[in-house]
Amino acid sequence: MGSMWSFVVTQYKGYIGTGMIAGLFLVALIWLFASEKNKNVRIIFIYTPAVVLLLFFCPFFAKIVRLFTGEEIYYRILWLVPVVPVLSYTAVRLMLQCTGKKRLVTGAALAGIVILSGSLVYESPYFSKAENRYHVPEAAVKICDAIEVEGEWVKAAFPEELLPFIRQYSPWINMPYGREMLISSWSVWGFQSELYDLLRAETLDVKRIAELAREQGCDYVVFAEGKKLSERFEKYEFELLYVLGGYAVYADKAQE
Repeated sequence: MGSMWSFVVTQYKGYIGTGMIAGLFLVALIWLFASEKNKNVRIIFIYTPAVVLLLFFCPFFAKIVRLFTGEEIYYRILWLVPVVPVLSYTAVRLMLQCTGKKRLVTGAALAGIVILSGSLVYESPYFSKAENRYHVPEAAVKICDAIEVEGEWVKAAFPEELLPFIRQYSPWINMPYGREMLISSWSVWGFQSELYDLLRAETLDVKRIAELAREQGCDYVVFAEGKKLSERFEKYEFELLYVLGGYAVYADKAQE
C-alpha cells in the first residue's frame, strides 16, 4: 500500500497549488467544528468534507477507484469537497461577530489573505492569448472554413494538436477519432486508433494512412506541413488542396 499512499499524496499536492487555500480550509473546518451549533450546517460543511477526505486518502479506496478510472482523474474526487462554500460561510460568520469598523477591517483582511494565497491564473502554461474571437487556433478556423460544406457532413483526420478545437468551431466536420486520444488512460477502455498514431510519426507512412483514411470514410487528411512523407500522396489519389496555417490539407479524390 506504500505505492498507493505515494500516489494519493502526489495527486493531492498537484491539486492544492500553493497549499495556502488548503491550510485555510483546514483552519475553517476546525473552527466550525468547535463553534458551529446548527446540525444541518455541520453535516454539510464539516462531516461531509471529512468523509470525502478520509476516503480520498485511503489507499485501499484509491486502489479500487484507480482500477476502474485510471490515474489521471482520481484527483477529481476532491471536487466533492466544498472548499469555497466552507471558506465563504466561515468568513461571513467571522464578520458577523464583529461590529462597526472592525467588520470592514476583518472583511478586507480575509479578502487579502485569499488573494495572496494563490497565483495569477493567466501565468499558467495552459493559457495563451486568443488568436481570434472563437478562442481556437487560427489554423483550425482556416482549415474548417476551407473544407466544410454547410448542411453536409465532412469527415477529416486531424493531428493531435488540433483535435480539441475542431468540434468547438464547426458542427459539420466529423473525425475518425476525438479528444479521447489525448487521454492516455482511456486506452484501457479501447480508445485506440492506428490512423491517429500514424499521423503523429515523424515520417508519415503515406500508403497506410491513405488506406486507413479511405476505410474510415475520411474526405480529408490534415497534418503539419513540415512532416516527412514516405512517398507522394498523389500516388494513392490524395490531392494537396490547401496549405493553411502551417498544415497541409489533402483530399481523397477517389471518393468524389
